[in-house]
Amino acid sequence: MPTRNLALLFSLMILPGVTVIATVDGREVFENNCASCHGLDGRAKTPQGKKLKAHDLRESKFTDAEIEHQIREGKKNPAGVQVMPAFGQHLSDEDIKGVIVTVKGFRPGGK
Repeated sequence: MPTRNLALLFSLMILPGVTVIATVDGREVFENNCASCHGLDGRAKTPQGKKLKAHDLRESKFTDAEIEHQIREGKKNPAGVQVMPAFGQHLSDEDIKGVIVTVKGFRPGGK
């Protein structure tokens, strides 16, 4: 890992309020697993996203733990039908941390 990346990683670990540190490219993981519904911009304006009523990630107010739970377990609609697949068996912990950072990056101010 280049020295500047180590310095960035260390600085992120000591900043107050930072709860997730990603060491993988969360954007790439998001693009490969989430963008078909949520779109590359997180707005959920894709055909599949509209069909499944996927949420616009820019409006998400979920905590890191809530985002992680949703990624790991997926989501069912009120009728009990799985509308978002569970990725817990397919993504590593580091992949999920990277996706959390990416999802939060769609929010105004990136938080």
